[in-house]
Amino acid sequence: MGLKLFTGLMLLATLALLVFRNQIVGPVPQRSAKRAVTLAYAERDLAFTGLLIVTLTCAGIGSIVLVRRANAEYRRLALENMQELIEGTIRDQQSKVAPSDSGEHSA
Repeated sequence: MGLKLFTGLMLLATLALLVFRNQIVGPVPQRSAKRAVTLAYAERDLAFTGLLIVTLTCAGIGSIVLVRRANAEYRRLALENMQELIEGTIRDQQSKVAPSDSGEHSA
């Protein structure tokens, strides 16, 4: 449950970052802006992009782990079901063979 929550929160954080990018980073400075203003914007944009990459990577890794866990669980259940089917078939065959054997020997 914790991994699902973490993955969901990372996905929501990524989406929120994408939606509110302009409010977080601010407007792009004009070409005529001073170098300090342009550098400050570049630093904010770089930090924002790094945070976006981190949240998206965490969401992706969490999703991959969840899918692998689910796949392993489904494989385990399929194996258990197959074993139960085989054991049930063997029991059915043994129960059908056992009564007819006793009847043939007495005749």
